[in-house]
Amino acid sequence: MSEYFFAKECVNSPIYCFPDKYIDAVPLTKFTYPKEPVPLIVEFLPQEDYEIPDILEMPNFSINKNEFSKLHVNSMFGVNWVDIKLHDKGEHDFLMLQVANEIKLIDRSESQFKRYRKDSNGDEMISGIINLRLDEKIIDTIPINKRLILIDPGWLKCVFFHKSVVEKIKNSNLVGVDFIPADGYSDFI
Repeated sequence: MSEYFFAKECVNSPIYCFPDKYIDAVPLTKFTYPKEPVPLIVEFLPQEDYEIPDILEMPNFSINKNEFSKLHVNSMFGVNWVDIKLHDKGEHDFLMLQVANEIKLIDRSESQFKRYRKDSNGDEMISGIINLRLDEKIIDTIPINKRLILIDPGWLKCVFFHKSVVEKIKNSNLVGVDFIPADGYSDFI
């Protein structure tokens, strides 16, 4: 069984976005501390009727605030949760994830990509993942409490969730996302 997973939306829901004034208020990879909840609004409605889910995948992973407190994930290493006010069918309080915990979890030699670039500063860019493989040697060197939720600095497309976090969320029966194994992931399936 894979030790890491990605969240994938599994419900019919709108596409949400921040109003222009707040577009940079909650970046994924940098912590911010807004003084008040950041508004999130509907950009596009689905064609069918829908319910507000407990978890949103986009624009960043977010959990309904009432459900969040039951999960005990608020003090994990390298993450921050920002208050969000979702304006859709009323107002709903959510907490949106920010991740500053960067670990090169993707095995650069065993994974298959369409594009890989490393610039003179050492910054990497991975895209078009055909077959993702995790670097078990790296994983084994990092204490579990330092790698529960993380991103790979070369591929900021998805947040890696450790199976223990995924189990907490699944056991709470929250609606909105499924979790798919990171090991073996492909952008093309």
